[in-house]
Amino acid sequence: MKRRSGTDLVNQYVRSFDALVDVRAWDIRLPGFIDRDGPIPCFTPMASSVYIVLTDGLLRLQGDENGQLTIRLVGEPEFPSSLEGEEEEFSLASHGQQFLAEAHSSFRITRIRCVVSNDAESEKGEMACIEFEFEENWRVFADPGYFFGIRLEGEGGYERWLHHHQSDLKPEGPLQEIIWSP
Repeated sequence: MKRRSGTDLVNQYVRSFDALVDVRAWDIRLPGFIDRDGPIPCFTPMASSVYIVLTDGLLRLQGDENGQLTIRLVGEPEFPSSLEGEEEEFSLASHGQQFLAEAHSSFRITRIRCVVSNDAESEKGEMACIEFEFEENWRVFADPGYFFGIRLEGEGGYERWLHHHQSDLKPEGPLQEIIWSP
């Protein structure tokens, strides 16, 4: 693999984030299924993806088996292939009030911080973690390296992740921090 300069890598991610300049978010939703085997139906999350609900569409965060995360704008939630042919009912659980604490409001993205590795496939937009900061200082941090899937945290999650990986952060890799603001 050809080694990229730090500037080229940053510019590639910044261009992809520019599509988020005017979007407004109002909810965070986790896909999963409703298990009706017991006396009370139970929602079971499928934590390999998370949706940030926008006023027009969704921003899908998708984790992979290598602990990398990609984001992309989608029109609707994607039905998980693991549920095809199963009896469970696909569903989404709202977690917006945990991260965007004002119900019935929408917030612009005011900053994105992410960490990328030098061997990540930047064409796919792979990253090691990402934090979205919204108006009113609401934050959502996503770590795809968690054992059960994407771990979501609020304020302080990004800083804890950076502290844990500090020795690997360098301008030319193996990990590089990228900060974007509209």
